[in-house]
Amino acid sequence: MVYFITGRAHSGKITTAFQLAWHLSKKGKTVLMLDGDQVRNLIPTGFSNLDRYNHIMRIAAFAAIAEAQGITPIIALMAPKKAWRQQARELFKKSKLIYRPGGTLWENTVYEEPDKEELNA
Repeated sequence: MVYFITGRAHSGKITTAFQLAWHLSKKGKTVLMLDGDQVRNLIPTGFSNLDRYNHIMRIAAFAAIAEAQGITPIIALMAPKKAWRQQARELFKKSKLIYRPGGTLWENTVYEEPDKEELNA
């Protein structure tokens, strides 16, 4: 199972990820947290639509590898387009989308909020 936490900047994605990781580790799960900002610092990329899409897909690929090895990945990143989130989640055997409302939206950024269908997929 991959947990995909998304929302705008400063919406509490990382806080939620840490709480979820703690809960899962108490249940004996091995957890890998993939924070979009940390990955971006290690593998620098820009902020164009193509850069953002590639960043999301790169992190999803890391999560898919971990999931295949029996690790429970938790992804925490701003994935602003529904189609991108759906494409990333197709890489996983099983996933749960968690949306954090609120936060900041940077200039020239559009964020497509998940609908109930996407959250329950």
